[in-house]
Amino acid sequence: MNSPARILVTRSGAEGQALAGRLRAAGLAALHYAPVVLRGPADPDAIRRHLLALLPADCLVVPSAEALRRLVTLVDPGRLAGMPVVVPGRGTARVATALGLGNVLAPNDQGTSERILDLPALQAVDGRRVLILGASGGRRLIEQTLRERGAQVHRVHVYRRLPARPSADLLATLAAGDDLVALLASGGALEGLQRHFSTAAWRTLTSGLVIAPSRRVADLARAAGCRQVVGAAGADDHSMLTALALARPELLPMSYSVE
Repeated sequence: MNSPARILVTRSGAEGQALAGRLRAAGLAALHYAPVVLRGPADPDAIRRHLLALLPADCLVVPSAEALRRLVTLVDPGRLAGMPVVVPGRGTARVATALGLGNVLAPNDQGTSERILDLPALQAVDGRRVLILGASGGRRLIEQTLRERGAQVHRVHVYRRLPARPSADLLATLAAGDDLVALLASGGALEGLQRHFSTAAWRTLTSGLVIAPSRRVADLARAAGCRQVVGAAGADDHSMLTALALARPELLPMSYSVE
């Protein structure tokens, strides 16, 4: 008898824990393991001084909810009044608004770097100061493209990503199961899984269904040996779960919503 399907959520922080909780509430066997943990800057006072020296800016690009939360602990939202705040999607826009930030801009769909760069606010940026607030590592497409468009780009690391190893219990669970659906948060998450999983756990992942948040990450997953890869419209919960519902309707009906 086959084991029930397990859903592996790889998103970091509170968002990942909340998504796993929603899936469990829907009756699914959801596991949460993020290959990275998120921490604040090692020297927040130095980062705060650096940020204040760069303000005001013509535009802020904040590519994650974690970066938004760290930003408002470093700088009072009142200091950012009137500045466009570019975020990757609807969910992140709601977080920004709840944190007291105004003039929030986001793509209507597919919160990828490419879609962010399509926003009107990031077109005529020649000579303008743009701050990108995030963590070290990751893609540099936004930064590179804005520099090519003539912007004065400053990248500030308002939080850190640190590696996290999976527990022995998680590895044993994955190695024993034969039906796994992995929700990949990013290319970095895929890299972390490949680095930290045992041979047996990695075999379970690559033989199961993988939901990728973009075409780029889907291509990376296939190149890493994943056999069943489905691309979502974006990295937000709604897009990822819609892709899951389309690929495995017996697990999650299309009527299910996290909105």
